[in-house]
Amino acid sequence: MGWVARMAQRRPADWMLAFEALLLLSAFRLALAWIPASTILGRLTRGGRSESVDNLTTRQMLIARRVQWAVSAAARHSPVNFVCFPQALAGYWMLRRRGVSATLVYGVARSETAELQAHTWLSVGETIILGGEAAERFTPMDRWT
Repeated sequence: MGWVARMAQRRPADWMLAFEALLLLSAFRLALAWIPASTILGRLTRGGRSESVDNLTTRQMLIARRVQWAVSAAARHSPVNFVCFPQALAGYWMLRRRGVSATLVYGVARSETAELQAHTWLSVGETIILGGEAAERFTPMDRWT
């Protein structure tokens, strides 16, 4: 079954969540082209209310999984390539807006040719929800909650 057929079976709330993810992915991709990442992260991570990461509820993990699906689906099926950083920022924003604490992690590693590589991932509690496929290769350099 193709992506369009699978999406046709989803609820309107899922459509709206995927659309929100696509808008945020686009906004953060553009912002990262024009605004220093430190400025974006500073504004994104201050203020707001989130529940404690230590006391995750089933509801919070359900929200985290829905956001994971929405961001991943929007990024995967978009004609634009969204790398890990805008995906992590979009997921972080969506979770914060819904009162779920998340940790945005920036890590670095050396490639086989000794080039410096960077990766960003997003976790809720101990569960990596975005960017986890490559996170173990990278050494965390900074974290934002």
